[in-house]
Amino acid sequence: MTQPENHMHADHAGTSNVNDAADAHSLSTTGVEGKGALKGIPSQQWRHVQRDALVEFSKNAQLPGGFGYLDANGKHQADHGVELWINGRFTHVYACEVLRGNEQARDLLDHGIHALLHSLRDPVNDGWFAAVTANGQEPFTDADRVKQSYSHAFVVLAAASALQAGHPQAQELLDAALGLTEKYWWEPQFGRVREAANEDWSEFDSYRGINANMHTVESFLAVYDATGQRRYLDRAVAICRFVLEGARGNDWRIVEHYAQDWTPQPEYNRDKPADPFRPFGATVGHAFEWARLALQAAVVYSRLGEDVAWAQDAFNLIHAGVQDGWEVDGAPGFVYTTDFEGRAVTHERMHWVVCEALNAAYVARHAQAEWGLEVDPKYEEWEAQWWQYADKYLITAPGKWREELDQNNELSEKTWTGMPEIYHAYQALVLPDGDYAVSFAEAAHA
Repeated sequence: MTQPENHMHADHAGTSNVNDAADAHSLSTTGVEGKGALKGIPSQQWRHVQRDALVEFSKNAQLPGGFGYLDANGKHQADHGVELWINGRFTHVYACEVLRGNEQARDLLDHGIHALLHSLRDPVNDGWFAAVTANGQEPFTDADRVKQSYSHAFVVLAAASALQAGHPQAQELLDAALGLTEKYWWEPQFGRVREAANEDWSEFDSYRGINANMHTVESFLAVYDATGQRRYLDRAVAICRFVLEGARGNDWRIVEHYAQDWTPQPEYNRDKPADPFRPFGATVGHAFEWARLALQAAVVYSRLGEDVAWAQDAFNLIHAGVQDGWEVDGAPGFVYTTDFEGRAVTHERMHWVVCEALNAAYVARHAQAEWGLEVDPKYEEWEAQWWQYADKYLITAPGKWREELDQNNELSEKTWTGMPEIYHAYQALVLPDGDYAVSFAEAAHA
């Protein structure tokens, strides 16, 4: 078996000074309260306090039709419907909570599974609406009748995690979701998924996007972990390799947008640089998220005896994300997007980008150790620095994260309002609890 070489760009972004190793796992009372006093990488106790508070914060999302879009105080924002992607994420989180032994999460998991099997599901054409009303009786708007592979991926993820949690209807949901993946979304000639379809599946959007495929990879890895079906692991690896190969030829910046034949469209949405799902340019957080997913897939692959030399490119993605994104405009934090020369375009700081950076650094250093490579000390330094940033600027109290900050690290709502859901923060808090290369469901279970 060929392991990835340790090809690091030593000249990629440096890091600010962090506390010494003796303080790396300390817990401070003020740090738990989100006052910016966290020292180094947080202890398990600190993470668990935050995790439990985050789950408690999320409980008010429950509506008759599913889970709502939360404001900063954990209340549903009435200008949003019950959105499919949010419901898939919440259901996944609650499955993780059941796996870790939180009995109070069982009712929430039941509620999520019911919403995905009934409220959000199209009873005529099958598939899932993009959003429904709070009572779950009809699509929120006519535009929400659309079918989206991005949102669909979270149905698959939720079902796979619920299957691991032993939910009695999880297999039914997973079979339905994977059946539709095969029938409508998966394009075998490309080895990737389509983007969107109209209500009755008679027309498909010509746009192809890397974001929907990223979360498809995430869902396929969860399916493999839950069922052992190798084809989903193989598909996840193939998509990861496509993205890494493209980034290698583009100074490690990922092209997000494509035409129907997968011709890159680098100018797409130039006039919408802060779009929440399809922003112009390179999305810094996706460099970390793809690196993490590729390394997780590669570690699982290597444990099966497969050649994973291709995974070396994932380390370069992390370093490029730091170089392009961290403190590039004179203040702490990651900018949201850059152009393809690495210049910042959207300066807002999204909480999810920090969470994915943390996960990527954690997975990278553990993958290097497992593969017998020299572990780059920057990863642990960056983790400590980014956790301190999250504690100082993003976490206002246990369980309360600010979704978006401006260039000065003050609250912003340019792209997002409130704190819609908790999935990114939750996963950053539970990843260190278990096997770093398999699903978050297993990490929570550990």
